[in-house]
Amino acid sequence: MKKARMRRRGLTLGAMMMGIAMMLATGSTAVAGGDDLAVGSKDFPGAVALSQAYGQALAAKNIGVSFQDNIGPTEVIFEALKNGDIDAYADYQGTLLGILGGTPTGDPAETYAGLQDALDGTGIVASKPAPAVDVNGFYVLKSTAKTFKLKTLSDLAKVADNLIFGGPPECEERDLCLGSVSQDLYGFNFKEVKKLDPGGPITVAALEDGDIDVGLLFTGSSVIPKKAVLLTDDKGLQPADNPVLLVREDASSKKIIKVANAVSAKLTTKAYNKMSLDISEKLVDPADAAAAFLKKAKLD
Repeated sequence: MKKARMRRRGLTLGAMMMGIAMMLATGSTAVAGGDDLAVGSKDFPGAVALSQAYGQALAAKNIGVSFQDNIGPTEVIFEALKNGDIDAYADYQGTLLGILGGTPTGDPAETYAGLQDALDGTGIVASKPAPAVDVNGFYVLKSTAKTFKLKTLSDLAKVADNLIFGGPPECEERDLCLGSVSQDLYGFNFKEVKKLDPGGPITVAALEDGDIDVGLLFTGSSVIPKKAVLLTDDKGLQPADNPVLLVREDASSKKIIKVANAVSAKLTTKAYNKMSLDISEKLVDPADAAAAFLKKAKLD
């Protein structure tokens, strides 16, 4: 894999994120070129790893690539893609479909078909979805689960007014977090909602320290505290949130989509989880974590 200078743009999440933020801002893998495909990423380790993996695989096929990591949540980065600020980025099909006004389900093929319909006419295309899944998980400490007899999200809804919730800043507007669909299914009414970080160390520390009682973490990419337990989504709020690469049509080609589909085919939950946790726990540079995945998958 060739090395070249890259563009990056990042958002920090406070003092506890400084180590990861500094790590995200360094390291690079790309093929230099005057008309590079600008690959952006969402603002948490798992998403950065995905965009790096897709982008580096494209670079390995002599497609010029530059990276802009850690841009922001779907609402921010999808607009950047539509506006032409970037040419591609990796997202999660269920989350994106919901934000685009569609209805994601637990079936990956059905959700993908819905996403394709939602993208029709937007000037954006999606690769095939990866088998990996990373969804919102509502976690509590085992002691909290025992005190309030919590096993499911329906159990949680009954006692939510006694508990403090913490999660991504955009959680209250997200249907799959605490937004309208979540409220229709479960009717959460927490005593307080704290805006922390997207599945990262601030939320983890707040849960471990007792500053929050319920933490929104990502099942496939967050560092889950050993003393925490995942509450069962008994009413099926979370959809098939498989990764896809989104590309602007005017920057895409059959070759780009073919390479992206090859990456998706090898992106299992196990492989995705390893990249994510190597970044979060071991502070491995996202570019290096993605490169290791591609080498093992023989896509480098």
